[in-house]
Amino acid sequence: MNKRRCVGILGGTFDPPHWGHLRLAEHFSRLLQLDQIIWLPTGQSWQKEGVTSAQARLAMSEYAVETLHDLFLDHHIYTKIEISTLEMDRQGPSYTIDTVKELRALYGPETSLSFLMGEDSWAHLHTWNDWHQLTDYVHLAIASRPGKHPEAPATGLLANKMASDPTLLQSAPSGSVWLDRELQIDLASSDLRPALAKTTWNDAVYDGIPPQVLEYIEQHDLYRNG
Repeated sequence: MNKRRCVGILGGTFDPPHWGHLRLAEHFSRLLQLDQIIWLPTGQSWQKEGVTSAQARLAMSEYAVETLHDLFLDHHIYTKIEISTLEMDRQGPSYTIDTVKELRALYGPETSLSFLMGEDSWAHLHTWNDWHQLTDYVHLAIASRPGKHPEAPATGLLANKMASDPTLLQSAPSGSVWLDRELQIDLASSDLRPALAKTTWNDAVYDGIPPQVLEYIEQHDLYRNG
């Protein structure tokens, strides 16, 4: 019996991309035996103000993906990585439900599609446009953060979708939610931006952001004017 094709979708504003994104991609590549990861920068963010330009976020994403390629090679992970401008090319606000519908049509009905996210996104999932339809098209794989956090509203609302084992996300095209407790990375772009705005960067900046991304930020003087 042939293995079902498994694809992970890592979406976000990536403003900026950081090691948390890369470690999340590495973790779920192993856990879900992903054949491919789609790195998907948001186009027009409808829930966030003052987002860095799409051009800059795409350029930073390209450097981040280069780093991720090297990380995968070093760790003998053979998941392919592709940057998609699907949301950036679309007119109007970037709604994840529209994106997963397009990706489902592109990859067909049998491919396992898993939307990868951190616990901060999971906490606000219930505010997304038509969020309750997402599991009709994809699985949801959530990486938790250290410490105690209030239960996300979606946890109760999607209780019947919660998977007892991550292999369930490999064996079906969509429909399951896996809340992972293993990764535990406490890193967010919203915490890094204030540090990047300062004249002198602290260790959190250098430890949190891949060097090539940081070099691009410095060259283009991003965040210090924001």
